[in-house]
Amino acid sequence: MKMDDCKKCKFHYKSQLDGILCEYSGAFDYRVMAQDKKGISIVVMCPLDMPLPNKEEIGNLMTMAGIS
Repeated sequence: MKMDDCKKCKFHYKSQLDGILCEYSGAFDYRVMAQDKKGISIVVMCPLDMPLPNKEEIGNLMTMAGIS
């Protein structure tokens, strides 16, 4: 996610020198910032940019964890 979009996000709490404080999980998480090839600041591993698991993947994870 681009830094400008992150600042507009309802989960954005505070920008720091090299990262972001994010409240997506319900607690404060530290998200790392980097620059892409064009020099644009981006947030690495933003949970809003990550794909959600499908039902089959959730079922497999629950089976492996022994949750029924």
